[in-house]
Amino acid sequence: MENPMQVFVDHNLPGCSGCRICEKMCALRHEKKYSSAYSRIQVYQFYPGPLDVPIVCQYCEDRPCVPACPTGALTYDSDSFLMVIDEALCNGCGLCNQACIDEGRGGCITFHPQTGMAQICDLCGGDPQCVKYCPSNTLHFLALSRFPKRLAKPAQLIASRIADQFYPVKKTVGQERW
Repeated sequence: MENPMQVFVDHNLPGCSGCRICEKMCALRHEKKYSSAYSRIQVYQFYPGPLDVPIVCQYCEDRPCVPACPTGALTYDSDSFLMVIDEALCNGCGLCNQACIDEGRGGCITFHPQTGMAQICDLCGGDPQCVKYCPSNTLHFLALSRFPKRLAKPAQLIASRIADQFYPVKKTVGQERW
């Protein structure tokens, strides 16, 4: 059965303050540790700015990460509509994350700092802690009938587009931008 609504965590940029509370609450929920290293959401910082960009699995319709997993550890549960990693099968090879990057997506699969096993957003079972505790209301839990691929972009591309909006460079004929 397919999910009638695509559910994911969206971000309202450039509202992110870089406080990283989303990372810490994710880690607390999953690992009982108040440390960004254990988080399934990552906040990347870019300059000029600083520009802070939270990146988390966007639950793409085509899920290129799933067939890339050589052990079958990464699956999509069509009953719960959640991404699932079977830690007993995961070998930590990173091919799932590479498939995400190769498809021009965010590369949002993280790896446990102690075990090396892949970690992916499971939406906290429908109550994403990153959204709940975001003090700037940058993160939102949304359901869409169709997933817009523009939402699953690498942090660098998102930051570059924001920088272009807020720090425009005057174009001079014959002169390179950088």
